[in-house]
Amino acid sequence: MADVTSRTDVQPAAGPGRSRRRRRPWRIALISLGSLLALVLVVAAGAYTYVNHLVSSIPRVKVAALAAVTANSGQTFLFTANPYGPTGLNGQTTSSPNYSKLFMLLHIDANGKAGGAVTIPGDTIVNVPGHGAQPLWEALKIGGPSLAVETITRATGVPVNHYARIDFNHVASLMNTIGGVNVTIPKTTKAFGETFHAGVNHLTGVTAVYYARASSLSDVGRTLRQEVLVRAVLAKIGDEHLLTNPVIMVSVLKAITSALTVDSNMTNSEVVSLARQLGSLTGSAATFVTAATHTVHGQLVLNPAIDNQLWTAIKQDDIKGFAAKYPSTVTPQTVS
Repeated sequence: MADVTSRTDVQPAAGPGRSRRRRRPWRIALISLGSLLALVLVVAAGAYTYVNHLVSSIPRVKVAALAAVTANSGQTFLFTANPYGPTGLNGQTTSSPNYSKLFMLLHIDANGKAGGAVTIPGDTIVNVPGHGAQPLWEALKIGGPSLAVETITRATGVPVNHYARIDFNHVASLMNTIGGVNVTIPKTTKAFGETFHAGVNHLTGVTAVYYARASSLSDVGRTLRQEVLVRAVLAKIGDEHLLTNPVIMVSVLKAITSALTVDSNMTNSEVVSLARQLGSLTGSAATFVTAATHTVHGQLVLNPAIDNQLWTAIKQDDIKGFAAKYPSTVTPQTVS
């Protein structure tokens, strides 16, 4: 009996040991899961820090006359382009224009899922505050972004919330990062030794810059090409989710930030928010139109009968509806 009792005393003691051994794999799994979660958090924090560093590197300029963003309203950005040529040389050389006439109001609807871009021809005669009737591009030349914003706000009644300038000399790196874009040209042309064939052309690197800055084009033609290029880039970023794909997002954002200058009121979080919104704007969600103009006494002026409806459409988040009503204002995708 003593032997039996002894065995009985030993057997219960083995139970907890087996139980501890059975629980040990779960303990290891939980520790591994915790370690993995910690690693993910560290990587995420590092990515956030790097993105914040990229955004902080964007040059800022002081711009007056900007309107504050209000709750439940869309945002409007005035985009212009830098006055430098395709090789980085000062635009005052004979090989390239000494200014850009790109004036684009990029509007993002309040829901952040749709919007459009409205180009106002730079040669349009408008009232430049303090300088009278002048071509729109003169406002930028005379008083920089602040006077350009004030001029456009007075001419359109559209509040401009932020300002951004595109440096086309850095577009090459952006093109290479996103894999280039396709544009259609009606006839074979040349620019800076590069031949663009009639039909679809795939632009990468510096060829995109040559396309956008061809000195042989008229100012109107050059502005149209720049708008087509901007539209193609935005469409590709949105359609292929390049700013929402964590694998490529950082490299695309880096290329974008290198080509931008923004107003000093724009915080890092606002820049990141804009990037996310642009990343969700697919080609079908963005509408590109050009303000209606006509010639009066030999000068190009806005057509208030149509444009007043356009300005209202911007403020009411309905550029798409305006374009459907006035299809002739939709910017063509094929330009010379």
